Amino acid sequence: MSNTGRKKKLASFNCDQRKWEQFIACCNSKGTTATATLLEFIDLYLGDSQDKVDVIGGNDLDERLDSKIKASVEKYLVKSNKNHSNPTNETIRAICERLDKLESEFSNESNSNQTTAIDNLANLEQKVEKMYARMTQLAEAIIKIQDYLNNQQKRGQKSYYNNSSFKVHTPRMQPLTEEGLAKRLGVSEESVRKERINLPPPLFVAWCKGKDRAGLGWEFNENTGLYQPAS
Repeated sequence: MSNTGRKKKLASFNCDQRKWEQFIACCNSKGTTATATLLEFIDLYLGDSQDKVDVIGGNDLDERLDSKIKASVEKYLVKSNKNHSNPTNETIRAICERLDKLESEFSNESNSNQTTAIDNLANLEQKVEKMYARMTQLAEAIIKIQDYLNNQQKRGQKSYYNNSSFKVHTPRMQPLTEEGLAKRLGVSEESVRKERINLPPPLFVAWCKGKDRAGLGWEFNENTGLYQPAS
């Protein structure tokens, strides 16, 4: 830094890099520069007496400026931060806080959702297993019912056919007149009479059997004068 006086001399001092950058930014926000501000600090520190400046040695000046400027810059920054907060920094800080909050909420929600999904999956697997077991039981029950019904049907048929009271009764034909027999055999009454007279009874029965639509044999009953089915 340059200092005004009879002779210009470069003054140097040590300062934390972060603090120095903040100091420059604060000076710029006030419409001045770090150099101008430091010069003001130096003038305030030295006072209006030019003689006082001549008495101070060069090395002592550097050391005193170094410590004084460092203390003044730090004090200035602390005061400036309290009274004039940077809107940009406040916004960034607020955004960071919101991001941290969102990240925390998202992490908690993610863990909660993951736990809920695992529980739901376990419950679903249990329900599927129960449904499968129930369907297996129903299938076995249906098979048993079908077997039972089939056995009952077979037993019923066997009992029905083996029952002595069940017999196939062929309806007994009523005796017919010569006219009725002729119509049944599809011949004339004269043909029936002729064959009955000319043929022996067994052959007549066979002849009727060959003509009858149901394959029945007929014989003549001399007591009634009617034709009846041959026994």
